[in-house]
Amino acid sequence: MPSENFTQRFINNLPETEKLTVYFDTSLTGFGVYTKGKVKTYFVKSRAGKKQIKITVGRASLFTLAEARIEAKAKLSQMASGIDPIAAKRQDEIADITLEDAFDKYVDTKTLKPGSVLTYKKLFRLYMTDWLNKPIGSITKEMIAQRHKRVSENNGNAPANNLMRTFRAVYNFARSLSDGAMPENPVRRLSETGQWNKVGRRRTFLKTQELKPWYAAAKLIPNPIIRDYILLILFTGLRENEGLKLKWTNVDMADRSFTVTDTKNGRPHTLPMSNFIYGLFNNMKAKAVKNNDSVFPGTGKDGHLVESVKQIQFITAQTQYVFNGVSSKAELEKKLADNPEYEVIPGIKFCLHDLRRTFITIAESMDISYAVLKRLLNHSDGSDVTGGYLQITTDRLREPMERISTKLMELSGIEPQTVTLK
Repeated sequence: MPSENFTQRFINNLPETEKLTVYFDTSLTGFGVYTKGKVKTYFVKSRAGKKQIKITVGRASLFTLAEARIEAKAKLSQMASGIDPIAAKRQDEIADITLEDAFDKYVDTKTLKPGSVLTYKKLFRLYMTDWLNKPIGSITKEMIAQRHKRVSENNGNAPANNLMRTFRAVYNFARSLSDGAMPENPVRRLSETGQWNKVGRRRTFLKTQELKPWYAAAKLIPNPIIRDYILLILFTGLRENEGLKLKWTNVDMADRSFTVTDTKNGRPHTLPMSNFIYGLFNNMKAKAVKNNDSVFPGTGKDGHLVESVKQIQFITAQTQYVFNGVSSKAELEKKLADNPEYEVIPGIKFCLHDLRRTFITIAESMDISYAVLKRLLNHSDGSDVTGGYLQITTDRLREPMERISTKLMELSGIEPQTVTLK
């Protein structure tokens, strides 16, 4: 490769070249320029530790020779100290990335199910919203330990663990982008101190004696859209996201059936409407939002509801008031003030998946066949070879669905519907 004492005139007079041609400057070791066609580009080439590195400084059309030498000297000085300028720049960029930006990059890069993305967003929004604009690398082990403890105490062991598993995955992703420049994952503290919560598989559901006070409280929910959504989950056994994403284009009022297309197993799930469900859909249809196909419209970017956490907490609080013979938080506090030894009866705590388990528990108690139960819940046949051959139509589900609804209505204290099936 030719070497020359670079001058501005020398750079200006470099001829066009068909192939890439490289020249090195004799007055600054490691500094050079290469040409290809009409383009002339300054670069530096040297070692950073044991690694040979070549870095572009910039095009000669944008830099004078004097400016390029200044940039070249700075980069060569870094490399002489064992620093890779490319990696250092990448690390600086990653060091300032916020938790929210890291999460967005994680979601864009990974192949994740829409339901998983929704769950991860929900966890961060509910329990880490105050950290979203923090540089992710600034979140310490102590911060993680305290947040895990707080969420465990206020919201439950499973949400706290799930939150930290999600954060751990996003942090590891960001750290890999920084080539290890970020500190080790702070979630390691939970393993080092044995702080992870022991969580068995949740098997909770609404007990039969709880359904009447639960329904009475649900009716008081101020937002009718979220109220109807919660009731639909109970009376159909749908999964949380299946209900949230339900579209009017997939609701057939004439056939009294509806289809969930975005399911856990990827298989469309069509269910018949019982009298109660048909009445519920009629009620929701009357409140349908113009130019929005969502059965449960919301302010989220996808146009549907995103969550119902506040309404779930509302039901828990309302049932607590009823169980303790009061009608408000203020009355309950007064009752405690008047009688400090009074033991407060807790309200009905539940999650939306508990409603799905309630539905199937009621169904199973009515001796409905196992094959029909699987079809109602859209469970995969898995290794059940015989089940794979059974084709249970939507019409065959009408009678068991009606029986389940009738039982749920009876236990909830709901007056029988006057609507008759066609």
